[in-house]
Amino acid sequence: MPSAVLGAVDGQDAPAAPGVDPQRFRNVVGHLTSGVTVVTTRLPDGDHGMTASSVTSLSATPPMMLICLNRAAPTTEAVARAKRYAINILGEGHGHLAHQFAVPSENKFLGVDVEDGELDLPLLADALATIECRVVEQVSGGTHMIFVGVVERATARTGKPLTYFRGGFGRLDFERDDIIYRAARQRVLDRTYAADSVLNLEDLAYELGVDKPAIFYALTRLTSDGLLRRDIHRGYVIVPFDVPTSDEAFDARCAIELGVVELTIGRIGAEALTDLRARFESMAAMLVGERFVDFHGYLDANYAFHEHVVSLAANSQLSAAFRRLSIKDVMARAFGATPVTSQKFIDAQRRLTEAYEAADAACARAAVHEYAQLAKQRARQILALTGGRL
Repeated sequence: MPSAVLGAVDGQDAPAAPGVDPQRFRNVVGHLTSGVTVVTTRLPDGDHGMTASSVTSLSATPPMMLICLNRAAPTTEAVARAKRYAINILGEGHGHLAHQFAVPSENKFLGVDVEDGELDLPLLADALATIECRVVEQVSGGTHMIFVGVVERATARTGKPLTYFRGGFGRLDFERDDIIYRAARQRVLDRTYAADSVLNLEDLAYELGVDKPAIFYALTRLTSDGLLRRDIHRGYVIVPFDVPTSDEAFDARCAIELGVVELTIGRIGAEALTDLRARFESMAAMLVGERFVDFHGYLDANYAFHEHVVSLAANSQLSAAFRRLSIKDVMARAFGATPVTSQKFIDAQRRLTEAYEAADAACARAAVHEYAQLAKQRARQILALTGGRL
């Protein structure tokens, strides 16, 4: 049975949209159990692959995956050079593939049906599910190398996954890991820990009442968010937030959106405009008067609005650059100290929406600049109350 693109998991036979939406991403990741997967990549000298069990979903918005590979394995060096990899989730009856890719061999792909993925990656044709990723971060951890990848394409077919222990460990506990991550993230955003202090894995596990592997997952995600950094001597360190950090993030978003305006204004269809308007209205509903109705709901809606603006360019490099800003976390740190804000933010974004609807490039550019200045000013006001650093 040929594999179908994402929608087939729900009985639909439609291609996956660029970027892979979170609901469908969770659906595909649901095929991943305790981890019988084959990680593959491609270099000019040929294809590389290895069986890997340290594989997990890292984020649903944007969709991201994490793999942990032994540094001594040739495939690890190949992934580091290629900057992309595929996760092939094996199904029942694929034990021979797990064994073939687990042992050293001159040609691990001998007798294996391979298809070319969208990222020019070798995909195992019989895999239960495949996830193609571009590497956005790699971290050295003892004998292993951790690669964080943004999901560019995900496919799945019906069937049962191959598991290790007595036929199955059960499905990936995505929701539990996500809850623990959000709890740890909130502690960082609430400034429970001082800037530049070390966040100890054992202490945090004790504080949240969970095991250390779950905390490692959370700390890895927080590092990807830009809230922590991994110091090889000190461990996980709280990244300070100050005016230069804030200005750089908002200026970068401004530059990206100005470029998108030049590429798209007056050239997008009615459906995209309707979606832009709907996202704006959802965001505006989270702000009444001068107060947030739901701060985190506002952050989600705000991110969705600006993400859609950037996506209008249909340019994967611009979208990837926008995601790397971790702008939602910048806003959480800059705005989260008080429930009070200003309707000026919504007014600026309303003008951007209306400028798109009117195909008015000058007004769109002005709205983008205005919103960036408002955000920078607001961050400065909050930082001034905290001694200039969070």
